[in-house]
Amino acid sequence: MTPEQMSQALVESEGLAFNPIAIKFVASISDLPVGIGKFGAASGERLPKSFLCAMWGDCFRGAGPFYTTKEDQYCGGGAIAAGFGSLLPIEAAEKFMIGDGKLFGNMEALRCSMESTMPFRDGEFAAQIVGPLAAMNDTALRPDVVLIVCKPLQGQHILRAYGFDSGEMVQGIAGGSTCEMVSSFVVKTGKPTFTLGDTGGNAGLALAPDDLLLAFPYDRLATAVANLPRICRTSNMVRYTIVHER
Repeated sequence: MTPEQMSQALVESEGLAFNPIAIKFVASISDLPVGIGKFGAASGERLPKSFLCAMWGDCFRGAGPFYTTKEDQYCGGGAIAAGFGSLLPIEAAEKFMIGDGKLFGNMEALRCSMESTMPFRDGEFAAQIVGPLAAMNDTALRPDVVLIVCKPLQGQHILRAYGFDSGEMVQGIAGGSTCEMVSSFVVKTGKPTFTLGDTGGNAGLALAPDDLLLAFPYDRLATAVANLPRICRTSNMVRYTIVHER
């Protein structure tokens, strides 16, 4: 099944509001496929910048494929998630990430959260290609990770289909930065996950309050897609007289 076929099957089967997107991590600029444009090339800005989560949000709304590099990033979390490396020393993040009304109560909590996502090495990747899954291929644009925005019921179906033959459970991840939770964590575990996201990431992605984000290693996605027609979608509980406590 091609990336385009998988995208179409997911959207048609589950009625997804957004087409899935795909991410490809690129170790060297020289490895970029011919014809993939740079982020912001058509913007008219001399040094266009954004947040990685907002770039993903653009792709959910039809942009791409394009590639982005460290110089395009406003957010250190996004730069770390992409494997570009931090934009500033972690200690410098204290003033806007640590304290009441911010992301963490202390620096130890921040470090623990970052380590839990199994981050890439600083500079492990020089670029990230991102775009609609349907626009990717199995050669030069073979994805590493696929992201799917869905409602809980849609996510339930997709993850049930994934484990239909194996019984494999899918563990969710929450409490950290969206971009970090669905990047290195998925690549290094080799397993799909789902997340409720976080305040910044959900804003960048422009998600609704009841949206979830599924993240699949590309090589695992076909299993879920192939089994979507096979899963149970209705409960037989209606056949029983159920007594409810008051």
